[in-house]
Amino acid sequence: MYLVASNIPVDPTREQFSALARERNRPRCTAEQIAVLLRTCKP
Repeated sequence: MYLVASNIPVDPTREQFSALARERNRPRCTAEQIAVLLRTCKP
């Protein structure tokens, strides 16, 4: 992931990864909504 390459530790579970993929596919998805999901993926 880009975050790991930037030295930001993340370790998403399968469910979190799926939620992120679903959110990114929504037409009205915002960067803020993605950020909220990514904050839940911290190890």
